[in-house]
Amino acid sequence: MCSSQLLVSIITHCWCAVSVLQKRKLGILNFTAAAGMDPNEALLLYLIAAADPQDAVSRRGEELLRKRCGLDSPKPSVNLEDPALISKLFHLFQGSPEPQAASTTQPAAAAATAVADSHVLPAGVLLQSRLMSLFTKSTAAANHFPGTIQVILSCVYGPTTTARLKQQGMEFAVWVFKHAEDAQLQPHSATILQKLLQLLNEDSAASDTPTLTLRGFTYQALGQLAKRSPQLFQKDSDIAAQFFSALSVEPPGVRAALQEAVSTLASAYKDCSGDAAARIEQLLLGSITSPQEASRLCSAQWANRLFPFQHVPARYICMLATGDAKLEIREEGQGGLNPPKPQPGAPQVQVTYPPLAAMVAYIQSRHAALKQAANSPRGSMDMTKQLPLAPKAYLALIAFLRECRSKQEAQPDAPPQEYLGILEHAMVKDAPGELHVAAIQAMLEVGGDHPHPFAALYQGHLTWLKAFLSHTDATARDAAGKLCGIVMLAVRPSQAETFLTDLTSAFADQDLKKHKFELQDGHLAATGYVLAQSMTGQPAISREAQQQATTALSDALTHSQHALAATAAAALGHAGLRGALPLPQPTPASSSPPHEKDSSMDVVPPSAKRPRSPDGGTTTTQSGGASAGNGAVEVVDSSEAATSDAASASDTSVMPKIVALMKDKDVKVVQKAATAAGHICAGHAVKGNLDPALEGLFALGFNKNEDVLFTVGEALCFAFGGVPVSADIVLRSSFLSIATWLNSKQASSAADASEGPQDMDTDSAQPLTASTSGEAGSEQSAAQDEIIKKVMQELVFHSRAEVRCAGCVWLLSLVSYTGKHPKLMPLLPEIQEAFSHLLGDQNELTQEMASRGMSVVYSLGDESAQKQLLDGLMGVLQGGARKKRAVKLTGETQVFEEGSMGEAPGGGSLSTYKELCALATDMGQPDLVYRFMDLANHHASLNSSRGAAFGFASIAKLAGEQLGPYIANLVPKLYRYQYDPNARVRDSMSHIWRALVAEPKKTVDEHFGAILKELLKEMGGRLWRNREASCNALSDLLQGRRWPELKPWLSDIWSMVLRAVDDIKESVRAAAAVLVKTLRNLTLRLCDPQVTPPGEAGEAVGLALPLMLEKGVTSQVAEVRGLALDTIAKMVKAAGPPQIQPHLADLSITMLESLSGMEDSRLNYVEQHAERIGLDSDKLESLRVSASKASPMGDTLDLCARYADSKTLEEMVPKLCGLVKRGIGLNTRTGCARFITALTTRQGADIKPHTAAFIKALVTAARAEKSTTVQRAYAQAAATVAKYSSEARVAKLVEEAVSMYTTPGDREARLLSSMIIRELQKQAAEAFAGQASQVMPLAFIAKSDEDPGVGGLWGEIWEEGTTSLSAALRLYMPDLVPLITAGLTSQQWGQKKAAAKSLADLAEAGGDALPPHTPTLISTILQELPGRLWEGKEGMLAALAALCKAAPQAVMSSSQPSSSSEAVVEALMTALARKKQAYRQAALEALQVVLEAFSQEDHFEAVAGPLLGTPLQHTQAASSSTQAGKEEEEAEDKERPLPLLPTLKALLAAWSAASSATAAKHAEHMAGALKEALQPGFSWQAHVAALQATQALTTKLQGSDTKQLSKENTTVISGLIPGVLRAAQDVKIAQLQTTALDTLAAMLKATSGGKALPSELRAAIQQQLSITAAEHKSSAVKARAIEIKACLNDGNSADAPMKDAGAL
Repeated sequence: MCSSQLLVSIITHCWCAVSVLQKRKLGILNFTAAAGMDPNEALLLYLIAAADPQDAVSRRGEELLRKRCGLDSPKPSVNLEDPALISKLFHLFQGSPEPQAASTTQPAAAAATAVADSHVLPAGVLLQSRLMSLFTKSTAAANHFPGTIQVILSCVYGPTTTARLKQQGMEFAVWVFKHAEDAQLQPHSATILQKLLQLLNEDSAASDTPTLTLRGFTYQALGQLAKRSPQLFQKDSDIAAQFFSALSVEPPGVRAALQEAVSTLASAYKDCSGDAAARIEQLLLGSITSPQEASRLCSAQWANRLFPFQHVPARYICMLATGDAKLEIREEGQGGLNPPKPQPGAPQVQVTYPPLAAMVAYIQSRHAALKQAANSPRGSMDMTKQLPLAPKAYLALIAFLRECRSKQEAQPDAPPQEYLGILEHAMVKDAPGELHVAAIQAMLEVGGDHPHPFAALYQGHLTWLKAFLSHTDATARDAAGKLCGIVMLAVRPSQAETFLTDLTSAFADQDLKKHKFELQDGHLAATGYVLAQSMTGQPAISREAQQQATTALSDALTHSQHALAATAAAALGHAGLRGALPLPQPTPASSSPPHEKDSSMDVVPPSAKRPRSPDGGTTTTQSGGASAGNGAVEVVDSSEAATSDAASASDTSVMPKIVALMKDKDVKVVQKAATAAGHICAGHAVKGNLDPALEGLFALGFNKNEDVLFTVGEALCFAFGGVPVSADIVLRSSFLSIATWLNSKQASSAADASEGPQDMDTDSAQPLTASTSGEAGSEQSAAQDEIIKKVMQELVFHSRAEVRCAGCVWLLSLVSYTGKHPKLMPLLPEIQEAFSHLLGDQNELTQEMASRGMSVVYSLGDESAQKQLLDGLMGVLQGGARKKRAVKLTGETQVFEEGSMGEAPGGGSLSTYKELCALATDMGQPDLVYRFMDLANHHASLNSSRGAAFGFASIAKLAGEQLGPYIANLVPKLYRYQYDPNARVRDSMSHIWRALVAEPKKTVDEHFGAILKELLKEMGGRLWRNREASCNALSDLLQGRRWPELKPWLSDIWSMVLRAVDDIKESVRAAAAVLVKTLRNLTLRLCDPQVTPPGEAGEAVGLALPLMLEKGVTSQVAEVRGLALDTIAKMVKAAGPPQIQPHLADLSITMLESLSGMEDSRLNYVEQHAERIGLDSDKLESLRVSASKASPMGDTLDLCARYADSKTLEEMVPKLCGLVKRGIGLNTRTGCARFITALTTRQGADIKPHTAAFIKALVTAARAEKSTTVQRAYAQAAATVAKYSSEARVAKLVEEAVSMYTTPGDREARLLSSMIIRELQKQAAEAFAGQASQVMPLAFIAKSDEDPGVGGLWGEIWEEGTTSLSAALRLYMPDLVPLITAGLTSQQWGQKKAAAKSLADLAEAGGDALPPHTPTLISTILQELPGRLWEGKEGMLAALAALCKAAPQAVMSSSQPSSSSEAVVEALMTALARKKQAYRQAALEALQVVLEAFSQEDHFEAVAGPLLGTPLQHTQAASSSTQAGKEEEEAEDKERPLPLLPTLKALLAAWSAASSATAAKHAEHMAGALKEALQPGFSWQAHVAALQATQALTTKLQGSDTKQLSKENTTVISGLIPGVLRAAQDVKIAQLQTTALDTLAAMLKATSGGKALPSELRAAIQQQLSITAAEHKSSAVKARAIEIKACLNDGNSADAPMKDAGAL
């Protein structure tokens, strides 16, 4: 930030190159990072740098923003909620205000300059963009008014703004509208609204991507502003209209944001009223039919959110939305037609539906066709009309109107004709079937509530209704039949008889194929309903017509299509509800003549004479004289007995046919037949009906279909009597079953829904009682006793599970629907006992029904019975023994569920008692049956708990305060049961939990201790189910718990969890694994001082960490150890130093021991057999150590070293030293060393008091260690500790290391010594420098150690400790010579060898410092040469040679005989006499070097004897090499000749130094030896050496003669020429041929160009030279041959005979 004037000044006076400026900027940035400047202070600097035009600066700025400020992380390091920091950021974005006018008190120029200097320019575009990204993360920035508004306007309308800035500005606006405080936002909201609308209008035509994105943000901002400032929008609906219009024109990229904004904008208009509300209504009505999907969706959303549920236009909009093609719109519309659900925690508000009349009137106003239909006569309905609405919308309309009608507080006396007109319009021909069904059912509701007015309204519309009897939908056919029965109330008897005849003709026709199935089915059903209505006496049709219809129905019972037969049975049942079926009376043999007509056979049935009830039913009087209302058919009086008796013999004839239908395989047929039987028995309870009906119904007890069982249960209730429904309910409503009718009735009343079990409300309707009289009443009473006895004493205790299930269902039906019957009330205790017994049944349905039965019995019983039932259920839930009733076992009794016990060995199931006994017998273990039964009892106990839970869930709703004493004991067990492995038990216990516990979280918190105690007890229990359930339950229970809650329990929890991890049951282990994750995460959270108060975190660590160390890590179970170590590692990482330091000593020791304890034991086996399987054990150890470093224990140890301080070291060091000495395992030992190294490095000078103990322990352990890897680690640790030790302790360490090497010992000691010194040199260079004088001389010698590993380390020590070899040798020479001397005289061969090698090296580089010590050294070596040969003694000879070569004058001038040159040569010649061939060869090589060094002395005679005879010996040995067998073995025992090659070289060296006299004396012997050496069969290297010696011999002989060679010497040379020529012929070895030519040239020179040679030799030489010059490939060899040839004296004639050189 700078002013323009200041910027000009900087550019003018402080200008520098771009590169220099870049370096300065980078330097400033790096300085802030290195100095650790507070990120809040450095943020502005980093932001400016990140926006710098120079790439290097911007990259560095971005890097620092990311690393130091953490702007990319969820929790940045900078505090963006700091008002001071936000103020600086806004100032950086905006700059300072514009300059003001100059002050009058100052000169004009000075004032202008001051103003210009004070003005700060705004940030650049790039920097502003970065600042905007920060503003959208800060709530403080959203409340920094008025700067917030200025920044937004600057981004949107600024002169230098960009598309990106505009987008960010609108994004920031959205952020402000979400997070700004009302006091800050409201004063500026109007201005913001105006600017946002202006921005929308300005860019409306643009279509580029940035502009569209900006418009999307603008819409989003307007939506948020509407949420915060709704008062700006409520009075003006133009904004809403603009938004809805935009939904149709905005492109898809903007439409999503616009749609969201429109949805949010709805909240602003929620409380609008008056004209604004009217305009909004019209807007929504227009938008719901828009072609744009978004408009229709938003219209439906607004209708749901803006207006109350009783608002008629809004509900109409939702109806239209339900017919939309878009699923999302349909769902929104359907949601608007469902009553709103109260928000959680909000008070219950009664939902008010719109009035039906108002709703219908509004719909008709929107659709004139519906209004016309309602006003048209009923007989002129046009079935070809078109639907005014989409079918789905019409369906929703009907459903909603039905709800509106049902919610009316008072039903009108007359049916709503307008409503019926809408329903009629839905039944046009083109309407779908589902719409027909909905409309006709709605019409049935009206007809059932207003039968007479409805009948009068539709009496001329029977043909129209009759058309629906052939509808494809069975529900529509049945409803149409019921409507026909209702309309019969208003038709004339003759018309009714004609209609009835028409109905029966459709199915009574002999040609069954004439009519389709639907038509026959519908007519059958309608016949039953019409017949039933006629039996009430209105219309008063003739009995003959009734009998004809009944006969037709009876005949249809034997229809070939059983579905139609079942419909006929249902029709007869419906008619039977009104009384005895009017079948023709059979004429017995003793009957009266046909003309004697019974007076009771009147055309009008007796029921016609009964007074009619207001709703069209009849009112009859019971035998007791009480009046029965609500249309219920009651017992006829004595005046009607004759008619009833006459009919009783005839109407029973249909029952056998109906019972026969119950045996059908079709479930629906069976259900209809069973229901019909019940209805007939309910209407006419005589023995002829009851006995076959009950027999047929009870026979269905073996049926396993649940629907059949429930249907039979209701049929038994009808037969028993006292059901809570009337005949009018069954015949004039959409009645399906008693259960559905009761449930729907309860659902319609909120009070009923909140009280009592869902299965019972027996006071809601007058019971339906059969028409009985006298004897018939006793027959029904007997049937009731039979039903009770059959169900309670036989079925519920049957041996077969399906029969017990049937008995349970039927018993439940009896107590639910006829529970208050006088026959049942005294039996409630026995019924309760029966249900209790069934709670433990295997069958799930049986359990559930028994539990529901318990709740029903509870509601029916008195206080004592309720308490008894509650105590029994509590005992079962808590695992107590339940009262059992003996059940007779048969062979087919099912003991276990199918498949639960697997299969028998030979195949087949193991479920019945017979199969179990057979298995026990086959296995020869009869007592196995008792084990099976014990297991079955366990399953039964489990099932009892589940069944008890079902019952308890229902009873809990009724028991209320009576459950109070049981809650404390029940909650812990219930909580565990919710996690039972058995899904059935789990579900049932969840039911009781939800019923018992209103506030689960509060209840769990209150009983947390009891629940935890129960779970911990069961985790160690005998039953695996309980252990698994406890693990699962505890996993959920621990979620989110705090330390005060867990403090008393954490230790026990971990103990049990560690035990469960090793459970014998796999499923328990799996559950424990899940629990472990939860508990570990919880423990880590409790131990983390960042999320837990530090004091509590310390307590948690103090409890959990020792537990892990004592019980977890020391466990014998690998999984437990792994879990404990992983938990410890994460705990140490999460907790801080204050929490860990008190346990640091034990923690570090345990972690170090675990490094080896957690390693796979198979690695030890592999390492022990590494050599046998071809592996490098050292590499394998290194890999093991590397793996341990990367383990969680390694990471934990690093943290331990970091957390340690001087106080913790006092306790840690003794334990650590003890572990170093006694540690077991490679990883533990190397880990100890590594940990000590890390500890020393981090503690620095604080470790000094403990260095002595550390070094002593490490060195002691290292000396006893066999592993090189461990030794290296110990050495490194000791060296690191020595860095902070005293000088005396370092000197002692060096002394110990040196003594390890010099003291006789094994390789490990020498290697350890080199390791310690090397590590000391690397880790503690300063300390090592003070001890260099003790180490470096030894290093020079030890680098020649026979072991490469040891020598290599000492070599590194020497190389790094010296800068110049010669200087170092001069420096340490006084110390080196005694060490070398001692080494040479040592009793250890390795030290002798190393000393000899070092002496050789010293001789090579000793320089002028060596000669003074040479005699001493030579004397020492000569003293050591005699005696026994040992491996490597050849090095002594090499050292002797090197020493003589380095200082020959010192040796030759030595005054001591023991170190003279003669003594040296003599010693070497003595060495040649040894038998070891390698030693002899080394002696020859050393002799060559010595003789060459003593070139001024003649030692030829001293060495000539053994050496000159060697070539001949080799020739002789070669000639005898073909002998085999025993001779070869004997030859091996003889002394072999000296090696030829080194012998020749030694001869050459000795001959070169020989005097002339010696040469003349031994020339002939020398030539003879060389002649032998030049013989074929020897190596070319030996021939080269022989040629060189021949050349030296020739030169020496030439030098001994003054003028020319003597004849004797010429003869000597001539004898060697053939061998030289043979060597010259060898073209394979160039070196050999070249040496031969050189030797030949020397011979020619010595013989005056060959003149002194015999002519044969000269000719042979010339021939060989000619061949070589002509044929050789090398030009150099050719030239040399030509040159030598030119030296020959051409003394032979051209034709002189030339002998072949090869022959010579």
